[in-house]
Amino acid sequence: MLAEARIIYRLLAGKPVFAGHNVTNRCTMRCRFCRVTQLPHRDMDLAEVKHVMGILARLGVPVVGITGGEPLLRQDLDSVLEVIARLGMKSTIVTNGELLTADRLASLRRFNNIVHFALSVDSLDLETYSSVRGKKVLPAALAGFLAAIPAGPRTVYKLNVVLGPHNVEELDGFMELAQATGLALSFIPVNVAPGGLHRAEKLDGLDRAAREQLAAAFRKLYRWKLDGKPLWDHRDYYLLASRYMLGEDLGECMAGRLFLDVRSDGKLAVCNEMEHFADLLELDDFSISDLKNVCEEWGPRIDACRRGAACCYTCSYNVTATARNIPAYIWDYFRLKALSGRR
Repeated sequence: MLAEARIIYRLLAGKPVFAGHNVTNRCTMRCRFCRVTQLPHRDMDLAEVKHVMGILARLGVPVVGITGGEPLLRQDLDSVLEVIARLGMKSTIVTNGELLTADRLASLRRFNNIVHFALSVDSLDLETYSSVRGKKVLPAALAGFLAAIPAGPRTVYKLNVVLGPHNVEELDGFMELAQATGLALSFIPVNVAPGGLHRAEKLDGLDRAAREQLAAAFRKLYRWKLDGKPLWDHRDYYLLASRYMLGEDLGECMAGRLFLDVRSDGKLAVCNEMEHFADLLELDDFSISDLKNVCEEWGPRIDACRRGAACCYTCSYNVTATARNIPAYIWDYFRLKALSGRR
């Protein structure tokens, strides 16, 4: 309860509640809509991780999102999580599951600060999955994830699904799987603007009709969320995602104010779509006052990025939706935790 109250306070105060962190840009897959593996940033060593996470902790960030690339490529991932836990922060973890084993997940069992542990699965159809992700590992990755859960930390386990023209017909199948296995679900719209790290330009069929179909799918997810189905993200996020697919204005982006992005080499950015503004390894500290100055300076660029329909990520507009409707967040969050049982 204390952690949730802290997050709510910071949302109300307009202070960062989430920092995404690619612990590595290396990956075992080459997904068609992802360019992260092309980034030149090196991996920090553990001493550097301690320095960077210390700055985030003093900045007051309560949650660090561990992702990549593929985070399980770091053999010291448990040590990275230990650093975050000792600093009093919570973490989230996203993996493609290819390297996940019961033993690897069991090594994380001691952590009670993991908000959720997610497996990225963009289709339940073997051919579609391999076409998007470049590997035919779906049955093994999903089965391994489900088999490893009992050995892992007590948290919410979920599937992350990038929703696009390739899988828009699979909503019912994903929901049936989630309800049969006790998993939660996150659906993120594939990005439609040019440039950036995650783009749909290599996915066929994203014409106006497809966008309208995707918009309708997100409105369906909104109704499912109201009905209490095991969807992780804020109910209003699905409405924003629907509007995003139709090219509508989503309103002010809170990049740098409610969320931040830390590159694998310790560089800090307002979000993962924009270039960094500071190298945390070169700083002894970084304050909220410093961040306010950065946001003021970068405001026009952030707004231009938003107007260019750069993204509708969960780390951006899901956090923004939460800040705009906190009562719904409180109700839905605890309802989902009760439903999932935090295994």
